[in-house]
Amino acid sequence: MLFLSAIQKEIEESYGASTGLDVLDFVIPRTDFRPLGSLVVSQASADDLDIALVLDRDIFAAYAASEMRAVTVSIEEVSHFVYLSFNHARGRNVTALEMEIQSEVDRILLAYHGKLEISTDVQTRMLEELYERSYPEARYEEARKAAARFVRSLSHGDPRAWTARERERLSQFFHSDLSTKLLLADRK
Repeated sequence: MLFLSAIQKEIEESYGASTGLDVLDFVIPRTDFRPLGSLVVSQASADDLDIALVLDRDIFAAYAASEMRAVTVSIEEVSHFVYLSFNHARGRNVTALEMEIQSEVDRILLAYHGKLEISTDVQTRMLEELYERSYPEARYEEARKAAARFVRSLSHGDPRAWTARERERLSQFFHSDLSTKLLLADRK
């Protein structure tokens, strides 16, 4: 499970977004949890959230074997955890769409610029999925399209060519609300 901490560290360091939390304290492993992973959130009170990161037990072995779905789900769910926790601590509410857009961008950031060991094949497939995949659920498809537009606006869509300027735009994107994210996604 230490790979989840590594993902959290990468995201927080990339954006200067320390949560002060350890994702491992929120993990609930389940047997036969078919979405592989999900961040479960409920509002305990006006100021408090109850958060759990529910993961299928098989995701741990699948991640170690570099199975693409395990890698992407792990990054996405930890991204949700970091984004929600960071913003909640600052008193800012976030939408599910906002978290989905951010996690799509985080997958590409970590695949190409993180210290995680992600094979070139998985990197390429993750980028192709961002640009070409179509989700049946509207929220996920809207998030994918917005993230794809934003990633394409950075170095003509080639994450290998990202410079310090693109990394600044990525940080600005992370720290933006939904409406600003959508504006940044449409900026050339």
